[in-house]
Amino acid sequence: THGNEYTGIWCIKAIEKQRELFNANAEATHAPDTKVINVFKEYPSLSIDTLLANPKAYMANRRFIDTDMNREFSIKKLQRTTETCSEENDASCDSSQTSLPYESIRAKEIESMFGAPKTGSIGGDGDANSDIVIDLHTTTANMGITLIFTEGDALMSAAAAYALHKCKTEYGYENVHILLLPKTEKNDRTHLPSVGKHDFTIEVGPTPQGVIRHDIVEQTEAALHSLLEFLHLSNMELENKTTGATVLDRLRSAFPNGVPCYQSAPAVGAKELHGKIQWPTLDDNPNFPAAMVHKSLQDRDYQPLRTGDPLFVGLDGAVIPYDGSYGDEVLLMFVNEGGYYYSS
Repeated sequence: THGNEYTGIWCIKAIEKQRELFNANAEATHAPDTKVINVFKEYPSLSIDTLLANPKAYMANRRFIDTDMNREFSIKKLQRTTETCSEENDASCDSSQTSLPYESIRAKEIESMFGAPKTGSIGGDGDANSDIVIDLHTTTANMGITLIFTEGDALMSAAAAYALHKCKTEYGYENVHILLLPKTEKNDRTHLPSVGKHDFTIEVGPTPQGVIRHDIVEQTEAALHSLLEFLHLSNMELENKTTGATVLDRLRSAFPNGVPCYQSAPAVGAKELHGKIQWPTLDDNPNFPAAMVHKSLQDRDYQPLRTGDPLFVGLDGAVIPYDGSYGDEVLLMFVNEGGYYYSS
């Protein structure tokens, strides 16, 4: 979705290389002790396609050209015109523009590619032509491997549990989490994966923007392959091609006390998608913080913040404490995320 999050772009280009090798009945050359998974060979029941969502931003090594792509997929945004756009209080809708922001136009194209499940239906329950849309992201925050989907989706719940377990036990990653997005009407969801019947996002960090790190690619692929493996095994069960314990039975055994999850806090601001503690910004540049994240919070994602704890540090050196606006204790996520240094 974001043009300067190169890990996901690397992964989809690697998948296309795997497709090329698979179709040519060839194998990749690699070290003897390295296992390279070809998704077309390993998961033959799946029909896998890739999509570079924001090609212009990718070529420019920018998060976006005009506005955040992952805020453009609500029915309201998908249906807007140049006239309605100019009437909105949206920084990307400049009244002098003769066309919509680039990401708005691209979002319309992408939604059409997926069968127009929102604009082509009433109530946002149309037939998407993809069962699952998986969005690959990175973050500058210390989020580890975070598996994100909309609350209430039973299939994605099981898929996330499977990926969580496999990433921890077989791949050996400790910093793996599941994050539930608030359940909303499909038409109101703004993120790209919502154009599929099921939405899933893999977020991995920390890593800088515009940089490819081998270890971060490996973590992303571990989560992606675990997810694809779950879907393939589920397909095999539906076709009665497996024996023994089902995938769900194995998950019940792995998580006898339930699957640990985090839930995004509810929004309090009019334009928020979920709970967000915003730093103040400078009057002359709404993209530049007037207070920085306190050092005690840096790299401490999923750790508690309590009322009165240091939160920000102002230009004068004064410490700004957390005011308890989301409760006496919260767990922070996406701490000091570089992608949020935008007023939009």
